[in-house]
Amino acid sequence: MFRKFLTIAALAFLPGAAFAQPAGGRAAPAPLQVPNPHYVTIPISIDVNAPVDKVWARIGKYCDIGEWIGNSDVNNCKITSGVDGEFGVLRTVGNEVLVGRTKYSYTYAQAPRTGVMYNLYHGTLEAAPLTATTTRLNYTLFFDNSVLADATARDADLTARRVRFTQALVNMKILAEGGKLPPAPAPPAGAPGGAPPAPLMSPAPHYVSIPMSIEINAPVAKVWARIGKYCDIGEWGIPGCTLLSGTDGAMGAVRTIGNEVLVGKTQYSYVYTQPLRVSGAYIMYHGDLEARAVTPTTTQIVYTLLYDNSGLADDAARETDMKNRRTRFTGMLANMKILSEGGTLPPGAVGAAPAPAPR
Repeated sequence: MFRKFLTIAALAFLPGAAFAQPAGGRAAPAPLQVPNPHYVTIPISIDVNAPVDKVWARIGKYCDIGEWIGNSDVNNCKITSGVDGEFGVLRTVGNEVLVGRTKYSYTYAQAPRTGVMYNLYHGTLEAAPLTATTTRLNYTLFFDNSVLADATARDADLTARRVRFTQALVNMKILAEGGKLPPAPAPPAGAPGGAPPAPLMSPAPHYVSIPMSIEINAPVAKVWARIGKYCDIGEWGIPGCTLLSGTDGAMGAVRTIGNEVLVGKTQYSYVYTQPLRVSGAYIMYHGDLEARAVTPTTTQIVYTLLYDNSGLADDAARETDMKNRRTRFTGMLANMKILSEGGTLPPGAVGAAPAPAPR
């Protein structure tokens, strides 16, 4: 298992060519579990008559879902590991793990289960300020519905999800504006509880995060325009990025680097992950890239990696793995700074033009 883990983990951080062709004796990645996914998004929003700080304080904690979802099945949301609001925190609802966040948003995912097709389900909740006293709540669901039987089943599923989460936003609005919700209806007496979910593919995950940041002497909009497109990683990080499907910057875009899928986004951030393959360990690898305005002329770029390192042999292996990842991505942040400030990467840097051949 350890050797399989290293193969999958290493693929996430090797030069772009390693994703397409075997090189240096390295085995090609295993086939994707879902070779032809059909990614869909359900964006829903509602305006709230309250300032963004107040709104987020009232409904933005990770287990506030137990209050505003309006469903007795999840009213008792509890944190099972980690700290509410931090990367890697787990809640009882869907065994969902927090994989991305900004000051006023978070993105969560559900881990794959044994013997079940993985639909890459993610949700992003965001509070966006409109004025000093009003806020827009955005809730976006993202998943692959190709595993459903037909178009009729897919349409019914989309409708049911939209109805449920639209009501959740209505509930959030009521709470954020100082109101109270009626008691959630109790399930009918004798109603079946349903079959228990299949076992998790990784029954005892150990989620770790690697936060990295750098200061940029440029306004946030300029920084994001320069380094924030989904395939800009081909210039500042891993060469050779192209889009396999979707639109750059849109949910569901897939790039050649690790078949990575864009699963969450806000105005100046995005979250990506890698899909499940038919063999090897699945480490729930996610990356979260964000540009934060510090002043009108300065920006902080924050890059956070989140993954499960429980498959590594011991603490020494885990520390080495984290150190290697931090070193590589810190170099990428340095490249982003150079580009965002109008510079050119030096010859030999990742993504830079090759140095001229000697005469």
